[in-house]
Amino acid sequence: MSRILLPTIDFPPARGGVARYIGAITQTFPDQVKLLALKKGKLDQLIFRLLWTGRSFDAIWTHHVLPIGTAAMIVKKMTGKPYVVFLHGLDFDLARRNPWKQALTKHVLRSAARVVTNSQALATEVRAFVELDREPLVIYPTLNDELVATSKLPQAKSEKVNLKKLGELALGVSRSATPMFVAAGVSGLKLLTVARLVERKGHLKVLEVLTQIPEATYHLVGSGPMLGTIQAKVQELGLQDRVRITTDAADDALPEIYRAADIFVMPTTKTERDREGFGIVYLEAQVFGVPVIATRHPGVDEAVKDGEGGILIPDTPQELLTAITRLKDSKVRSTLGARGRARVLHEFTREQQMYKLRELL
Repeated sequence: MSRILLPTIDFPPARGGVARYIGAITQTFPDQVKLLALKKGKLDQLIFRLLWTGRSFDAIWTHHVLPIGTAAMIVKKMTGKPYVVFLHGLDFDLARRNPWKQALTKHVLRSAARVVTNSQALATEVRAFVELDREPLVIYPTLNDELVATSKLPQAKSEKVNLKKLGELALGVSRSATPMFVAAGVSGLKLLTVARLVERKGHLKVLEVLTQIPEATYHLVGSGPMLGTIQAKVQELGLQDRVRITTDAADDALPEIYRAADIFVMPTTKTERDREGFGIVYLEAQVFGVPVIATRHPGVDEAVKDGEGGILIPDTPQELLTAITRLKDSKVRSTLGARGRARVLHEFTREQQMYKLRELL
Protein backbone atom coordinates (compact mmCIF):
# COMPACT_ATOMS: atom_id res chain seq x y z
CA MET A 1 0.00 0.00 0.00
CA SER A 2 1.16 3.52 -0.80
CA ARG A 3 2.11 6.06 1.84
CA ILE A 4 0.39 9.41 1.32
CA LEU A 5 1.47 12.88 2.46
CA LEU A 6 -1.47 15.25 2.92
CA PRO A 7 -0.26 18.87 3.26
CA THR A 8 -2.97 21.31 4.32
CA ILE A 9 -3.73 24.60 6.04
CA ASP A 10 -7.18 23.27 7.08
CA PHE A 11 -6.88 20.47 9.58
CA PRO A 12 -8.64 19.06 12.66
CA PRO A 13 -9.61 20.21 15.22
CA ALA A 14 -10.76 23.09 12.98
CA ARG A 15 -14.50 22.70 12.32
CA GLY A 16 -14.73 23.82 8.70
CA GLY A 17 -15.95 21.53 5.95
CA VAL A 18 -12.51 20.93 4.43
CA ALA A 19 -10.95 20.15 7.81
CA ARG A 20 -13.72 17.67 8.60
CA TYR A 21 -13.35 16.03 5.19
CA ILE A 22 -9.61 15.65 5.78
CA GLY A 23 -10.29 14.29 9.24
CA ALA A 24 -12.50 11.58 7.73
CA ILE A 25 -9.69 10.59 5.35
CA THR A 26 -7.03 10.34 8.05
CA GLN A 27 -9.42 8.44 10.33
CA THR A 28 -10.18 5.93 7.58
CA PHE A 29 -6.55 5.41 6.57
CA PRO A 30 -4.51 6.22 9.71
CA ASP A 31 -1.53 4.06 8.75
CA GLN A 32 -1.23 5.33 5.19
CA VAL A 33 -2.17 9.02 5.15
CA LYS A 34 0.07 11.41 7.06
CA LEU A 35 -1.12 14.96 7.74
CA LEU A 36 1.37 17.79 7.17
CA ALA A 37 0.03 20.90 8.89
CA LEU A 38 1.09 24.05 7.04
CA LYS A 39 0.80 27.77 7.48
CA LYS A 40 0.30 30.02 4.51
CA GLY A 41 3.68 30.69 2.97
CA LYS A 42 5.52 31.53 -0.20
CA LEU A 43 5.62 29.04 -3.04
CA ASP A 44 9.32 28.27 -2.64
CA GLN A 45 8.76 27.47 1.04
CA LEU A 46 5.91 25.11 0.16
CA ILE A 47 8.05 23.36 -2.46
CA PHE A 48 10.88 22.88 0.04
CA ARG A 49 8.49 21.44 2.67
CA LEU A 50 7.02 18.99 0.17
CA LEU A 51 10.43 17.95 -1.10
CA TRP A 52 11.88 17.47 2.36
CA THR A 53 8.90 15.90 4.14
CA GLY A 54 7.71 13.97 1.12
CA ARG A 55 10.91 11.98 0.65
CA SER A 56 9.52 8.91 2.37
CA PHE A 57 6.04 9.13 0.82
CA ASP A 58 4.75 7.71 -2.43
CA ALA A 59 2.28 10.44 -3.35
CA ILE A 60 0.86 13.80 -2.27
CA TRP A 61 -2.84 14.54 -1.76
CA THR A 62 -3.77 18.22 -1.64
CA HIS A 63 -7.07 19.97 -0.86
CA HIS A 64 -5.74 23.34 -2.03
CA VAL A 65 -5.40 23.49 -5.80
CA LEU A 66 -3.61 26.84 -5.35
CA PRO A 67 -0.98 27.23 -4.04
CA ILE A 68 -0.23 23.76 -2.57
CA GLY A 69 -1.30 22.12 -5.81
CA THR A 70 1.15 24.34 -7.65
CA ALA A 71 3.95 23.23 -5.33
CA ALA A 72 2.95 19.58 -5.77
CA MET A 73 3.05 19.99 -9.56
CA ILE A 74 6.58 21.43 -9.39
CA VAL A 75 7.69 18.65 -7.04
CA LYS A 76 6.32 16.12 -9.51
CA LYS A 77 8.38 17.68 -12.30
CA MET A 78 11.47 17.49 -10.09
CA THR A 79 11.00 14.04 -8.57
CA GLY A 80 8.26 12.25 -10.50
CA LYS A 81 6.16 11.98 -7.31
CA PRO A 82 2.43 11.87 -8.27
CA TYR A 83 -0.23 14.00 -6.60
CA VAL A 84 -4.01 14.06 -6.30
CA VAL A 85 -6.10 17.24 -6.11
CA PHE A 86 -9.30 17.35 -4.03
CA LEU A 87 -11.76 20.13 -4.91
CA HIS A 88 -14.56 21.39 -2.64
CA GLY A 89 -16.31 24.17 -4.56
CA LEU A 90 -15.31 27.60 -3.29
CA ASP A 91 -11.62 26.74 -3.74
CA PHE A 92 -12.34 25.97 -7.39
CA ASP A 93 -14.14 29.30 -7.77
CA LEU A 94 -11.22 31.20 -6.27
CA ALA A 95 -8.78 29.37 -8.54
CA ARG A 96 -10.62 30.73 -11.60
CA ARG A 97 -10.86 34.37 -10.53
CA ASN A 98 -8.59 35.74 -13.26
CA PRO A 99 -6.93 34.53 -16.47
CA TRP A 100 -3.53 33.69 -15.01
CA LYS A 101 -5.06 31.70 -12.13
CA GLN A 102 -7.28 29.86 -14.60
CA ALA A 103 -4.29 28.91 -16.74
CA LEU A 104 -2.27 27.78 -13.72
CA THR A 105 -5.18 25.78 -12.34
CA LYS A 106 -5.61 23.96 -15.64
CA HIS A 107 -1.93 22.96 -15.56
CA VAL A 108 -2.21 21.73 -11.97
CA LEU A 109 -5.32 19.66 -12.70
CA ARG A 110 -3.99 18.20 -15.95
CA SER A 111 -0.76 17.12 -14.27
CA ALA A 112 -2.54 15.47 -11.33
CA ALA A 113 -2.76 11.70 -11.15
CA ARG A 114 -6.44 12.14 -10.26
CA VAL A 115 -8.94 14.85 -9.38
CA VAL A 116 -11.46 14.22 -6.59
CA THR A 117 -14.60 16.35 -6.16
CA ASN A 118 -17.11 16.53 -3.33
CA SER A 119 -20.17 16.39 -5.62
CA GLN A 120 -21.29 15.32 -9.07
CA ALA A 121 -22.13 18.94 -9.82
CA LEU A 122 -18.55 20.01 -9.14
CA ALA A 123 -17.24 17.11 -11.24
CA THR A 124 -19.34 18.43 -14.14
CA GLU A 125 -17.84 21.92 -13.68
CA VAL A 126 -14.33 20.49 -13.69
CA ARG A 127 -14.97 18.54 -16.91
CA ALA A 128 -16.26 21.71 -18.57
CA PHE A 129 -13.20 23.66 -17.40
CA VAL A 130 -10.36 21.32 -18.33
CA GLU A 131 -9.86 18.10 -20.28
CA LEU A 132 -8.58 15.31 -18.03
CA ASP A 133 -7.26 11.85 -18.81
CA ARG A 134 -9.66 10.33 -16.28
CA GLU A 135 -13.07 11.29 -14.90
CA PRO A 136 -13.06 13.04 -11.52
CA LEU A 137 -13.71 10.71 -8.61
CA VAL A 138 -16.71 11.87 -6.57
CA ILE A 139 -16.45 11.40 -2.81
CA TYR A 140 -19.09 13.19 -0.76
CA PRO A 141 -18.56 14.82 2.63
CA THR A 142 -19.72 12.45 5.35
CA LEU A 143 -21.16 12.39 8.83
CA ASN A 144 -18.78 11.63 11.66
CA ASP A 145 -19.12 8.27 13.34
CA GLU A 146 -20.12 9.69 16.71
CA LEU A 147 -23.04 11.64 15.28
CA VAL A 148 -24.33 8.59 13.42
CA ALA A 149 -24.06 6.45 16.56
CA THR A 150 -25.84 9.08 18.66
CA SER A 151 -28.65 9.35 16.12
CA LYS A 152 -29.42 5.67 16.74
CA LEU A 153 -29.85 6.12 20.49
CA PRO A 154 -33.35 6.62 21.91
CA GLN A 155 -34.19 10.18 22.84
CA ALA A 156 -34.72 10.76 26.54
CA LYS A 157 -38.29 11.85 27.21
CA SER A 158 -37.13 14.56 29.57
CA GLU A 159 -34.45 15.89 27.22
CA LYS A 160 -34.11 19.66 27.35
CA VAL A 161 -31.90 22.16 25.63
CA ASN A 162 -29.28 23.29 28.13
CA LEU A 163 -28.96 26.99 27.46
CA LYS A 164 -25.92 27.52 29.66
CA LYS A 165 -24.07 24.63 28.03
CA LEU A 166 -24.89 25.88 24.55
CA GLY A 167 -23.53 29.37 25.21
CA GLU A 168 -26.82 31.20 24.87
CA LEU A 169 -26.54 34.66 23.35
CA ALA A 170 -29.25 36.76 24.95
CA LEU A 171 -31.25 39.08 22.74
CA GLY A 172 -32.79 41.10 25.54
CA VAL A 173 -35.48 38.62 26.59
CA SER A 174 -35.82 36.12 29.38
CA ARG A 175 -35.40 32.43 28.78
CA SER A 176 -39.05 31.77 29.64
CA ALA A 177 -40.14 34.22 26.95
CA THR A 178 -38.80 31.93 24.25
CA PRO A 179 -40.97 28.79 24.20
CA MET A 180 -38.56 26.95 21.93
CA PHE A 181 -35.95 26.69 24.66
CA VAL A 182 -38.12 25.52 27.52
CA ALA A 183 -38.25 21.89 26.42
CA ALA A 184 -38.00 19.75 23.34
CA GLY A 185 -41.71 18.93 23.48
CA VAL A 186 -42.98 22.52 23.48
CA SER A 187 -45.89 23.37 21.18
CA GLY A 188 -45.34 25.52 18.11
CA LEU A 189 -43.23 25.07 15.01
CA LYS A 190 -39.50 24.99 15.78
CA LEU A 191 -37.15 26.08 12.98
CA LEU A 192 -33.40 25.53 13.10
CA THR A 193 -30.32 26.63 11.17
CA VAL A 194 -26.84 25.37 12.04
CA ALA A 195 -24.32 27.36 10.01
CA ARG A 196 -21.78 30.14 10.01
CA LEU A 197 -23.42 33.53 10.21
CA VAL A 198 -22.59 34.64 6.67
CA GLU A 199 -24.76 36.08 3.93
CA ARG A 200 -25.13 33.02 1.73
CA LYS A 201 -26.66 30.85 4.47
CA GLY A 202 -29.96 32.74 4.30
CA HIS A 203 -30.63 33.58 7.95
CA LEU A 204 -32.11 36.98 7.11
CA LYS A 205 -34.56 35.40 4.67
CA VAL A 206 -35.83 33.08 7.38
CA LEU A 207 -36.28 35.99 9.78
CA GLU A 208 -38.37 37.88 7.23
CA VAL A 209 -40.63 34.88 6.65
CA LEU A 210 -40.90 34.27 10.40
CA THR A 211 -42.99 37.44 10.70
CA GLN A 212 -45.70 35.65 8.72
CA ILE A 213 -45.68 32.50 10.88
CA PRO A 214 -46.59 33.67 14.39
CA GLU A 215 -46.56 30.17 15.89
CA ALA A 216 -42.94 29.50 14.83
CA THR A 217 -39.70 29.97 16.77
CA TYR A 218 -36.23 30.04 15.25
CA HIS A 219 -32.91 28.80 16.64
CA LEU A 220 -29.71 29.95 14.93
CA VAL A 221 -26.59 28.00 15.86
CA GLY A 222 -23.26 29.38 14.69
CA SER A 223 -21.01 32.41 14.71
CA GLY A 224 -19.66 34.70 12.04
CA PRO A 225 -19.39 38.24 10.68
CA MET A 226 -23.14 38.76 10.26
CA LEU A 227 -23.94 38.33 13.94
CA GLY A 228 -24.52 42.05 14.49
CA THR A 229 -26.64 42.35 11.35
CA ILE A 230 -28.80 39.41 12.38
CA GLN A 231 -29.24 40.78 15.90
CA ALA A 232 -30.32 44.12 14.47
CA LYS A 233 -32.82 42.45 12.13
CA VAL A 234 -34.32 40.49 15.03
CA GLN A 235 -34.86 43.76 16.90
CA GLU A 236 -36.20 45.55 13.82
CA LEU A 237 -38.78 42.82 13.14
CA GLY A 238 -39.78 42.51 16.80
CA LEU A 239 -38.83 38.84 16.99
CA GLN A 240 -36.91 38.94 20.28
CA ASP A 241 -39.31 36.51 21.97
CA ARG A 242 -39.12 33.96 19.14
CA VAL A 243 -35.45 33.89 18.13
CA ARG A 244 -32.35 32.60 19.89
CA ILE A 245 -28.75 32.60 18.70
CA THR A 246 -26.24 30.09 20.07
CA THR A 247 -22.73 31.10 19.09
CA ASP A 248 -20.55 28.39 20.61
CA ALA A 249 -22.38 25.08 20.60
CA ALA A 250 -20.04 22.14 21.17
CA ASP A 251 -20.21 19.19 18.81
CA ASP A 252 -21.63 16.96 21.53
CA ALA A 253 -24.53 19.41 21.97
CA LEU A 254 -25.66 19.13 18.35
CA PRO A 255 -27.73 15.93 18.71
CA GLU A 256 -30.14 17.48 21.19
CA ILE A 257 -30.26 20.66 19.11
CA TYR A 258 -31.31 18.72 16.03
CA ARG A 259 -33.76 16.57 17.97
CA ALA A 260 -35.47 19.64 19.40
CA ALA A 261 -36.22 21.00 15.90
CA ASP A 262 -39.20 20.39 13.64
CA ILE A 263 -37.65 21.79 10.46
CA PHE A 264 -34.07 22.47 9.42
CA VAL A 265 -34.04 25.48 7.12
CA MET A 266 -31.02 26.87 5.29
CA PRO A 267 -32.09 28.65 2.07
CA THR A 268 -28.64 29.46 0.70
CA THR A 269 -27.92 32.07 -1.94
CA LYS A 270 -25.08 31.96 -4.44
CA THR A 271 -23.15 35.21 -4.16
CA GLU A 272 -20.37 36.63 -6.28
CA ARG A 273 -17.74 35.42 -3.83
CA ASP A 274 -19.34 32.45 -2.10
CA ARG A 275 -21.62 29.45 -2.61
CA GLU A 276 -22.86 26.31 -0.93
CA GLY A 277 -21.18 23.42 -2.67
CA PHE A 278 -22.90 20.63 -0.73
CA GLY A 279 -23.90 21.27 2.89
CA ILE A 280 -22.92 18.67 5.49
CA VAL A 281 -25.42 20.17 7.97
CA TYR A 282 -28.23 19.04 5.68
CA LEU A 283 -27.03 15.47 6.26
CA GLU A 284 -26.75 16.05 10.00
CA ALA A 285 -30.34 17.23 10.24
CA GLN A 286 -31.61 14.35 8.12
CA VAL A 287 -29.84 11.66 10.16
CA PHE A 288 -31.93 12.84 13.13
CA GLY A 289 -35.08 12.62 11.05
CA VAL A 290 -35.50 16.39 10.69
CA PRO A 291 -36.89 17.42 7.27
CA VAL A 292 -34.86 20.04 5.42
CA ILE A 293 -35.72 23.12 3.39
CA ALA A 294 -32.90 24.09 1.03
CA THR A 295 -32.42 26.17 -2.09
CA ARG A 296 -32.16 24.14 -5.26
CA HIS A 297 -28.48 24.66 -6.10
CA PRO A 298 -26.06 22.25 -7.82
CA GLY A 299 -24.41 20.14 -5.13
CA VAL A 300 -27.05 20.99 -2.53
CA ASP A 301 -29.52 18.91 -4.53
CA GLU A 302 -27.21 15.93 -3.93
CA ALA A 303 -27.20 16.41 -0.15
CA VAL A 304 -31.00 16.82 -0.14
CA LYS A 305 -33.30 14.91 -2.47
CA ASP A 306 -36.55 16.75 -3.05
CA GLY A 307 -39.38 14.71 -1.57
CA GLU A 308 -37.04 12.30 0.20
CA GLY A 309 -35.32 14.24 2.98
CA GLY A 310 -36.92 17.61 2.49
CA ILE A 311 -38.02 20.26 0.06
CA LEU A 312 -35.86 22.03 -2.52
CA ILE A 313 -37.07 25.51 -3.44
CA PRO A 314 -36.25 28.39 -5.79
CA ASP A 315 -34.54 31.28 -4.02
CA THR A 316 -37.64 33.39 -3.31
CA PRO A 317 -39.38 34.42 -0.05
CA GLN A 318 -42.74 33.09 -1.22
CA GLU A 319 -41.33 29.64 -1.97
CA LEU A 320 -39.68 29.58 1.45
CA LEU A 321 -42.95 30.48 3.13
CA THR A 322 -44.83 27.87 1.10
CA ALA A 323 -42.36 25.15 2.06
CA ILE A 324 -42.53 25.98 5.78
CA THR A 325 -46.32 26.07 5.58
CA ARG A 326 -46.36 22.63 3.95
CA LEU A 327 -44.19 21.26 6.75
CA LYS A 328 -46.57 22.46 9.43
CA ASP A 329 -48.23 19.09 8.86
CA SER A 330 -46.54 16.69 11.29
CA LYS A 331 -47.33 13.69 9.06
CA VAL A 332 -45.49 15.30 6.14
CA ARG A 333 -42.55 16.09 8.43
CA SER A 334 -42.47 12.54 9.72
CA THR A 335 -42.56 11.01 6.23
CA LEU A 336 -39.83 13.24 4.81
CA GLY A 337 -37.74 12.87 7.94
CA ALA A 338 -37.82 9.08 7.81
CA ARG A 339 -36.95 9.02 4.11
CA GLY A 340 -34.07 11.41 4.58
CA ARG A 341 -32.65 9.49 7.52
CA ALA A 342 -32.75 6.20 5.60
CA ARG A 343 -30.97 7.72 2.61
CA VAL A 344 -28.25 9.38 4.69
CA LEU A 345 -27.49 6.20 6.61
CA HIS A 346 -27.35 4.27 3.35
CA GLU A 347 -25.10 6.66 1.42
CA PHE A 348 -23.21 9.10 3.62
CA THR A 349 -21.38 7.29 6.38
CA ARG A 350 -17.62 7.72 6.51
CA GLU A 351 -16.84 4.17 5.43
CA GLN A 352 -19.23 4.26 2.47
CA GLN A 353 -17.60 7.34 0.98
CA MET A 354 -13.97 7.31 2.10
CA TYR A 355 -13.39 3.67 1.15
CA LYS A 356 -13.70 4.83 -2.47
CA LEU A 357 -10.21 6.26 -2.03
CA ARG A 358 -8.73 2.77 -1.84
CA GLU A 359 -8.38 2.77 -5.61
CA LEU A 360 -5.88 5.66 -5.25
CA LEU A 361 -3.71 3.88 -2.69
